[in-house]
Amino acid sequence: MVRKKDTTKINKIVKVLLKYPDGVWIRQISKESNIAASTVHFYVENILGDIVDNIGVKNKEGKYFGVRVVRLKPKIKETVEREGLNKVYKYLKMYDKI
Repeated sequence: MVRKKDTTKINKIVKVLLKYPDGVWIRQISKESNIAASTVHFYVENILGDIVDNIGVKNKEGKYFGVRVVRLKPKIKETVEREGLNKVYKYLKMYDKI
């Protein structure tokens, strides 16, 4: 199944990430954005992966377990604060993420 990439969801997720420069749990992003945790996880892994840092421990299969936080990469955060979210969308479009 191919999921539709929703820029409204991307916007909500990025706005939450901007509030937590040191990182935040997927569940907290879900709660604050009112987006299901599984959907947030999908976007973080498949759409926003190039602009976020995943901080946590992985098992042998490369899956995260235990405490895991996500944050915008520092340069991305600076760019968004300086130039707005449109810059993120241009970047994601350039790499065929949306």
